[in-house]
Amino acid sequence: MAQEWSAAAEDPLYLQIAVKRQSGVLPDEVNEADLMREFEVSRAILRKVLSRIQQEGWIERRTGHGWEFLPMIDSAEAYEDSYVLRLAVEPAGLMNPKFRADPVELEACRKQQQYIAQDGYRTMTAIELFEANSRFHETIAEWSGNRFIVQTVRRIDQLRRLVEYMQAEKRLPRKAQAEEHLAILDAIARGDNLAAASKMREHLDGARRGKITSVAFNDGQKKLA
Repeated sequence: MAQEWSAAAEDPLYLQIAVKRQSGVLPDEVNEADLMREFEVSRAILRKVLSRIQQEGWIERRTGHGWEFLPMIDSAEAYEDSYVLRLAVEPAGLMNPKFRADPVELEACRKQQQYIAQDGYRTMTAIELFEANSRFHETIAEWSGNRFIVQTVRRIDQLRRLVEYMQAEKRLPRKAQAEEHLAILDAIARGDNLAAASKMREHLDGARRGKITSVAFNDGQKKLA
């Protein structure tokens, strides 16, 4: 069941690149020959993974030669700032007069979050858990009817992707987050958007406080654990 909700199967090479990039091993600019030697893979396999990373928004082709990693959330301050922005944007989306929840999408979100809360948090991969979380927040942003809220939430998800992948071992918070997601969906289903916005604010602030203290960065201050 988890696989049908996964945006992409977990690829060992993808995760190796993610870990080495987030930990500072890989520089901002890389070429395929060096990456092929570093990870001992063929050019075809490497390009397939680089294409996926490019679609996710954290690498791009350099003009003429090589690849360049794009800025991500790479410091505790940036991580904190991302949550401050989400706290301003996501609850506001729920209160937008144009907000309309799609019943089919709401039920799909509910089933996904129920699966995670019941037992999925134990068995789903880091990628599957992150993509499920992103899908929940981006779907609610889409219901807001405000294109700029949607764009903002999607962009923040792209920026925080690597940090979230590195927290695969933190299983219990995933269960709690799924339960909070269900409470938000229940409020939306009742048509109580004020309660949904309040629960979203509490959910994001709780996640902010929990993660800022548990995530470390390689930015001259800390290193990602």
